[in-house]
Amino acid sequence: MTTGFDEATAIGKGAIDPEARASRLGRRMVAIGFLSINLGIGLCYGTFGVMVLDIERHFGVGRAEVSLALSFVALAHGLIAPVIGMLIGRIGIRPLMIAGALMSSLGFMLIPSASGSLAMFAIYGLLVGPGTALLGVVPVLTLVNNWFSRNQGRLMGIVMMPVVITVAPLAVVAAKPVLGLAGIFYVVAGLFIGALPLLFAVIDAPERVGLEPVGGAPAHASASGASEALTAFQLWRSPHFLLIVLASGLIVGAGVSKNVHFVPILTEQGWDISRAAFLLSISGATGIAGSLLFGYLADRFSSSGALAINALLQACVWLILILPSPFALLVVDAVVIGACGGGVASAKGVFVNRFFGRANFARVSGLSALTTIPFVFAISPIVGALREGFGNYDLPLAAIIILFIVASACCASLVRTEKRLIAAN
Repeated sequence: MTTGFDEATAIGKGAIDPEARASRLGRRMVAIGFLSINLGIGLCYGTFGVMVLDIERHFGVGRAEVSLALSFVALAHGLIAPVIGMLIGRIGIRPLMIAGALMSSLGFMLIPSASGSLAMFAIYGLLVGPGTALLGVVPVLTLVNNWFSRNQGRLMGIVMMPVVITVAPLAVVAAKPVLGLAGIFYVVAGLFIGALPLLFAVIDAPERVGLEPVGGAPAHASASGASEALTAFQLWRSPHFLLIVLASGLIVGAGVSKNVHFVPILTEQGWDISRAAFLLSISGATGIAGSLLFGYLADRFSSSGALAINALLQACVWLILILPSPFALLVVDAVVIGACGGGVASAKGVFVNRFFGRANFARVSGLSALTTIPFVFAISPIVGALREGFGNYDLPLAAIIILFIVASACCASLVRTEKRLIAAN
């Protein structure tokens, strides 16, 4: 494996074209980022939805309680995100990703032997949550943003393609009769260990090896008007930051609820778990296309406009889950929800870069994740509690539709400002 020192030495001797080397290494970082996201976020969320009923039986808890497991993961993601943003500048992306793989592996290894639901929640909150965050959105999108100064939305769309979420539900349903609940968790733990050699190949930024970002050194105006790092206080005073926090919190919080409750919603409507898992897999598959589509729309037109359309589409198709619907219509619902859910992170990444600049990308991404905690942590358990209180999912689903409409309005209010930024560059 070529080291960063070897790359820099070769470039210094004129042995390699710097632009070609940057492009080659940049593509390699995109591939590793894709793997990291799919392991961290994909395995955690992709396997949980089809194991909800098994986890309920294993630990003897109700639907609202078991929903807390992913809420603790989301809580950990939010709490640790600003720390990740700070540590990226101090110790680098590579060691953080390696630590994330080790923590995630240990967490999934320990879950089957947890003494009860409290121990399970502790494992999800203290090991799986932080571990998958270290493999997740903030470090991976920062890595891509470091290596590329143009077409970030499309490249972020590539790394955010939810391939594992596509195949995990069907794989778990097929493997459960053979491996059991514990065996599934052990396999997941082993996959994190298997990824370590690739994570050791991460190079944080092209400047580390004497190169410039692909597309040239970034130099553009941002809404913040700052080319240096903004403080948390400055961000909190920014209306652009507050609006994107509110919008993304509502969208992502509802998305977490979908992963937890989608299969139970369908089984309560009379569909068997195999068909429900199939729909969940369709949702993941179209998330791949959605990640690319909304990344492209954010690059080509407006990231805030792409997010506004995203939220509005989700508000419309969630109605299908309330009404008595044929299976074909449920397929449409899964396709649209999956495409929209898969496209949020890539469009938001373009938004952060365009409004706050490269120097602030990791900090803004981390702090925005922290400030979305109330939405992400609360929405899924509230949905579970309302379902248990009212005996069905009609009221909580109607509430989620309203939240999507609010999120769409927040994003739409930023379109004009973003168009001025695009025109200035």
